[in-house]
Amino acid sequence: MAASALAQHLPSLFGPSRRAAWRLSLARRALAALSILVALHLALGALAPAESLAPSSSTPAGPELSLPLAMPADHLSPGDRVGVYLPGRAEPVVASARFRGGDEDASGRSVARITLRDNDIGAILRQMGVDGPTQGGFVLVRHG
Repeated sequence: MAASALAQHLPSLFGPSRRAAWRLSLARRALAALSILVALHLALGALAPAESLAPSSSTPAGPELSLPLAMPADHLSPGDRVGVYLPGRAEPVVASARFRGGDEDASGRSVARITLRDNDIGAILRQMGVDGPTQGGFVLVRHG
């Protein structure tokens, strides 16, 4: 019988006897089966769809609204807590909202997307009126 690498390293298990040859054959078959199972596991893992992550708790829940702005909101980052004010007024229309991002509308005016609490949406809509805000837009101020 030809000597194998396993027989050289483990002569007591895989020596020159018939029983050792049977053990060596069994060990080779077990290693082959194990390698096939690992290959299948890796292949199925690569083909499986990615798990959808649960929404993070930092994503605010509530209605999202696009507001026309009296001045650009370049100083804000998405996720900032903001107060929504009308120009010239000291009291906020909404004290706590989340800034989601800013854009320009078709006419070139600055628009901000904010997320509000359910009970704050009415206050904003009353100030917008039928033709939009009477003073040209809203001002967003970041909370500390």
